[in-house]
Amino acid sequence: MSTTSALLHPVRLRIVQTLLAKGTSTTRDLHERLGDIPIATLYRHIAYLSERGLIEVDHERQVRGASEKSYRVTGELANPTAEELAASSSEELLAAFTVFVSGTIRDFGDYLDEGDFDLAEDRVSFAQAEFWATDAEMDAFAEGLMAVLRPLLANDPARGRRRRALTTVLMPRPTDETR
Repeated sequence: MSTTSALLHPVRLRIVQTLLAKGTSTTRDLHERLGDIPIATLYRHIAYLSERGLIEVDHERQVRGASEKSYRVTGELANPTAEELAASSSEELLAAFTVFVSGTIRDFGDYLDEGDFDLAEDRVSFAQAEFWATDAEMDAFAEGLMAVLRPLLANDPARGRRRRALTTVLMPRPTDETR
């Protein structure tokens, strides 16, 4: 089974997302966070992900005579570098993108689960804009975006500041009209 197919199972995807968010977790920690998943099911899916090299044991310790393992996502799925992405197969890229997009969906679900939300008041937006641009124009756009974003990235938590996430996906669109 492919990496992408392995991640498309909702329980396995939630395990990977939780590990990405927390860094490392024991099965007990995962069960506390994912309480709706029976512990036997959680163990089975952890073993499945581990056997396929998607998660690995970060460390192990003895607790009351038993071995307790802490798991982490393997390097291939955890925020790959540009070089790692360039060296990835189509399947590996789709798996990494699946985790990325599903994490964004989870984040939006968490926002909605807070209950008292107001998209306009909270400055929530999501949209897609298609445009024509040369590589040089895209490079200038990325540089301009980073110039605007850099001061915000340097901010510390403070009264009146709310933690926010900007998620972008830029990709060429297939077309017969390229000039």
